[in-house]
Amino acid sequence: MAEKELISIGEAASILGISIDTLRRWDKSGKLSSVKTEGGHRKYYRFQIELFLNDLFKMAKDWVSKGGDLPSEFYCPNSAVFQTKLTRMQDLLGGIAELADRFPLIVAVSGEIGNNSFDHNLGNWPDIPGIFFGYDMHKKVVVLVDRGLGILATLKRVKPELNTDTEALKVAFTEILSGRASESRGNGLKFVRKVVAENPIGLLFRTGNAELILKKDSDILDIKDFAEPFRGCLALITF
Repeated sequence: MAEKELISIGEAASILGISIDTLRRWDKSGKLSSVKTEGGHRKYYRFQIELFLNDLFKMAKDWVSKGGDLPSEFYCPNSAVFQTKLTRMQDLLGGIAELADRFPLIVAVSGEIGNNSFDHNLGNWPDIPGIFFGYDMHKKVVVLVDRGLGILATLKRVKPELNTDTEALKVAFTEILSGRASESRGNGLKFVRKVVAENPIGLLFRTGNAELILKKDSDILDIKDFAEPFRGCLALITF
């Protein structure tokens, strides 16, 4: 499916199971924004409508635990594809008036986490390369997942004394490491923490058997063991 495929407001309403008038109201409120064509008609990206219907978090968790194929809307096999999709998300967020003051930060946090996956698994993907990247403008969430090495394996390259995922996750979000490529994942996550602490953006991050939660406008790290070991890294960004 072409990511740029536009469909009519009637087809979009039919897919969603709502009336055209309801879809117009959603457009006006920013709940589900349309694209205006040269003739002034409302159009929608097909993938945008399908994203609206999907439970992204469940889909991401299923992929990281079971593997398999992903729809092209969500799969980024390399960083170039990820950057293209990230730019598309930026354009959509930029069209939502209530997010005018923070959409660049949402994009920056998403970009930092996604780029880390590629930077620190390049040539070392255990099985499936690339990442899951999806977002839902209605639910105001962004989901990024990789089936990579995880935080512990990444940081043990320079801090071999680390033994648990919980320890590694704390280091990644709190300690300044050198700028060498193998260590920059941790430095990037400290940037993420700073952005979340100063803005109404939340983060749930899982790796191995550790889970971290950063609440909106808070610098407090809530890190705990997670019952089900998690392959790679998962990030749920809320805004």
